[in-house]
Amino acid sequence: MKKSKLIAALRTMEESEAARLRKFVTSPYFNEQEELPRLLDFLLGFGPDFTAASLNKRASFAAVFPGQPYDDKKYRYMASNLYQLVEQFWVAEQQKQETFRNEVLLMDHLSNRRLDKGYRHSRRRIDRYTKQETARTSEYFLQQLHWAEAEERHFERQRLRQYDASIQRAADMLDRYYHLRKLRFACGMLDRQTIIKGDYDLNISSYWLAHLEHQHFFGEPIIELYFNILQALLDENNTAHFDRLQDMLAHHSTSIPKESLKDIYLFGINYCARKIRQGKEAYISRALQLYLDGIESEILIDSGYLSPWAFTNVVKLALRLRRYHWIEHFIQRYAPILPDTFRENALHYNLAELYYYTRRFEKAQEHLNRVAYSDLNYYLGARVLLAKIYYENGEVEPLLSLLAAFNIFLKRNKLISAALKQTFLNFCDILFQIVRGKHRHWNKLGEKIRNTGLLTDRDWLLSVYQQHEEVA
Repeated sequence: MKKSKLIAALRTMEESEAARLRKFVTSPYFNEQEELPRLLDFLLGFGPDFTAASLNKRASFAAVFPGQPYDDKKYRYMASNLYQLVEQFWVAEQQKQETFRNEVLLMDHLSNRRLDKGYRHSRRRIDRYTKQETARTSEYFLQQLHWAEAEERHFERQRLRQYDASIQRAADMLDRYYHLRKLRFACGMLDRQTIIKGDYDLNISSYWLAHLEHQHFFGEPIIELYFNILQALLDENNTAHFDRLQDMLAHHSTSIPKESLKDIYLFGINYCARKIRQGKEAYISRALQLYLDGIESEILIDSGYLSPWAFTNVVKLALRLRRYHWIEHFIQRYAPILPDTFRENALHYNLAELYYYTRRFEKAQEHLNRVAYSDLNYYLGARVLLAKIYYENGEVEPLLSLLAAFNIFLKRNKLISAALKQTFLNFCDILFQIVRGKHRHWNKLGEKIRNTGLLTDRDWLLSVYQQHEEVA
């Protein structure tokens, strides 16, 4: 019973939400089964963890129907009905938050009942709300579309033979909503498939993109921003799209809501990351600046917390720029606002990185040993870091063993995208060849390091390769 959908749902609720649920269940408008409030009261008595041994179906049935013999079928129907009420409650709670949508529904209903005075009052409320909402997002365009459609239906009911702009406004808002959502989905697909294995069908033609340009992006900077993101993802070799994106961010960030800006910053950061993996070192500082701008403006901070992956990536980028003292300050400043469940891992992993770069290898290994590799990013990064430490310490046998195990892991893992997998496989292969020392293809190895498209830690590999040449 403790694993039932009903208990799982109740376990997610805070005390105030559970109190509102009880009011919902006891309302005869929503529920006419008088046994359900009794069952809810009994179950809530086991909150918030719902783990007590006395929480079972027989005890629950007895609390609702004292003195009656246990009927499993009757209990299951009762629990199922209560769970359905919980779901209806969540829908009602969500609908209460939809202020604009509810007002449009009311306005449409008043029009349908021919209550013109109420309709006009409702319309004025919507107009005031719209004037306060200046963020031009897809949600805004959808709201405006619903409003314009309701006004168009009102106009049709009046059967007037005159011009009315509501149908034009509905069409305009539909264009903005559709094109922006389509661009966002397409950008998400392209960005995701660079990390996770799988192919998506964008269903976007060159004519569709040309139409957007011809329409001057409907005069909406946010649509143009996503257009540039898509172009950058489709044609990564043409850096003009990304340059345009950064320029637009500098000029339009104040007019774009935080949630949209967050998506745009992350798309830009991921673009830089791919360029860095391709050996484009100039993108290290550009990625770091995007992170810092996003963190300092709190665009990349959610509910007071900084993502541990953003935290880790900032440290990695700054390390490659040799900003060691700055990194220590950054770790001290932002580690306290990492989510509780990730804080220890992120702190130890990044301290290990810092100690490695400052050649305090023993301390680096100490912190690596305190990292729980529950996340793929930590696992991949830690394997590379440990391989570098073994190499720097001259521990050849542990290094070869690590490279062999890492190779097997990469080749067997089906969740890693082909590009990301190859990035780390190439690292293992090249480091293995360096450790083997001189061989007949040694001169070509340097070219391989410089020219391999997908390769992590390229600079480090090149430096150790060159050290071998100097010794020889």
